[in-house]
This record gives sequence, C-alpha cells and structure tokens, in this order.
Amino acid sequence: MRKNFADRVIESICKNMSYLCVGLDPQLRYFPPHILQYCAKTYGPGIEATARAIVMFYQTIIDVTNEFAFAFKPQMAFYEKYGHWGVWAFEQVVRYALSTEKIVVEDAKREDGDDTSKAYADGHLGQIEIINQEGGLDMVSNVYDVDALTITPWIEEPNFKPFFEVAKNEGRGIFVVDRTSFKPTSSLQEMKDECGEKGWIKLAKKIREMGEEIKGKNGYSSIGVVMGATYPEDAPIMKDILPWAFKLVPGFGVQGSGADDAVVCVNKDGFGIIPNNSRGTNYAWHPKFKSEFQCKPTSFALAAASASRQARDALNAAVLKRIGKLPW
Repeated sequence: MRKNFADRVIESICKNMSYLCVGLDPQLRYFPPHILQYCAKTYGPGIEATARAIVMFYQTIIDVTNEFAFAFKPQMAFYEKYGHWGVWAFEQVVRYALSTEKIVVEDAKREDGDDTSKAYADGHLGQIEIINQEGGLDMVSNVYDVDALTITPWIEEPNFKPFFEVAKNEGRGIFVVDRTSFKPTSSLQEMKDECGEKGWIKLAKKIREMGEEIKGKNGYSSIGVVMGATYPEDAPIMKDILPWAFKLVPGFGVQGSGADDAVVCVNKDGFGIIPNNSRGTNYAWHPKFKSEFQCKPTSFALAAASASRQARDALNAAVLKRIGKLPW
C-alpha cells in the first residue's frame, strides 16, 4: 500500500520547495496554432487529432513547469468531453505527470451513493475487477492511478464512505468540494440553519468528524477540502475547523486572487494548503490573459515556465510573510 497521502504531500512540498499545483485543463482555443496545425496534418481533422494535440501540449507544459511545481491537477471535464479519445488523452497526461514523481490530483468531482459511489471510488483510486485467463475475475489497480480525487458532498454519507475507505486502504487522498472559488457564490453554500450556521461551515465540521481516522505520521489527514482563494475572509474559519486537513485552493491567478489570499489557510508548520494555478501558467503566452509573459505562440513553453516560476516564488514569499518561515 502507498504511504499516507498527506505525508506524501508534505514530502513533495519540501522536496520541491514549492506550494504550487499546476492545473492541466485543456482549452483548445488557447493552444498554440502550430500544435493544432501539426496534429491536423498528421492525424487528419477530428477527435483523434484533438486528443493528440492535448497530449503534445501537456507533455511540454509538464516538462517546463515541473521544476517549479510540487503537484499537477488535471480537470477531467476538459478531457472526457471528447469521448474515448479524450479519456485516452487524460490517461496519457496523467501517466506523464506521474513520471515526474509529483502529486497528481484528479479534479473530477464525482458523487453518488452505495454501489455507484464505490464504483467511482474503485475506478479512480482503488482496485477494479478484470477478467483473467480462465474467465474468472482478478483484482488489479485502477487505470488512472492518480494520488487524489475531488468529490462533491450533496449525498453525504452514502457517497463519502466508499471514497474514505479507499483513501484509508490505498493511501490515496480525497478533496471534498466545500467553499468554492466562484463568484457569485453558491446560495446553498451560504444557506443558514436555525442557528445561523452556513452550509459550508456545517460541511467542514462533518468532514472533521470523518477525517480524523485517516491521519499520517505528520498529523494531517488524507481527507481535505476545496477552499477557494477568492474568499480569503472565510479561510481562517475553515482553518480553525480543519487545521489538520489540506485545502485545495483554486482561484489563484486568472480568477483574481493573489498569493496572499491563496495562503491564508497555511498552518504555523508551513503546511495545509495546495494552491492551484491553471490558465495563468498553461496559457501565459496568450494575449487573452494579458500576462507579462505574453509572447509568440511558438514560445509558449518559455512563457509557461516563467509564469510557473513567478507563481512558485510568490506563494513562497506569501507563506514566509505570513508565518515567518518555510518548512524546508
């Protein structure tokens, strides 16, 4: 079995001297034209060429950001919309990211109950059945082999249980979507009970109860939450409720939040946060995002590397300012 997920996160942060998680979210309208043209010419127009362009682009992005990141986060939605070729591309990108020995978080936000939830948990994080040579069934590791997965909370216990069991038994991680980065915010997250407590706060307390039993040697749990950087005023509340849980922090970069907002949940030991930057690193070359690293399309890799270095350094500086030290 793998080592506890939270322990591996801490090791990777320290080894790489970085808090940066680079999102791998393919949006073809921001791809350099020469990659699209090459794949169209080589494979013909259509879905296969699209999938191969995604793999080509992200192998380069991973190569040039690897030096500055401790983790990668591919968002499944951007891949699976292309059907089986898109899922193939996802598998290739994940495999390439894993080859760097960095943490890989699959952002797929799965949810259901009982057997269906177990199928999601097993299929993305655990063991799956396959037909053996005799026509019987063998158990093997799942196809994706990611380190962690995002899930949603509406169904609660029937959804949580299979994922939490897999996290405990397989050394994987779970991030429950709680306080998202979107604006305007979800009215359900903000809904108050009879005591005036908001929905996202009640959920955080529920996760606190369930995550206690999956702690590693460093005292952190393999069960974390999504806590958007765009609501820094709420981050201290989340930190107080779940001090030993890692917060996956979207919203850093193009969505409008800076490094100081992204590290509000950091603990005094320097852990507890996984800030993610996708478009700001992937597409730093593109004029749409008005980056200081904007350049000609053929230099997209240099722009991604420069943006990733800047993001890493900004996060490190923000943590240093907040707690007076870095953990490595």
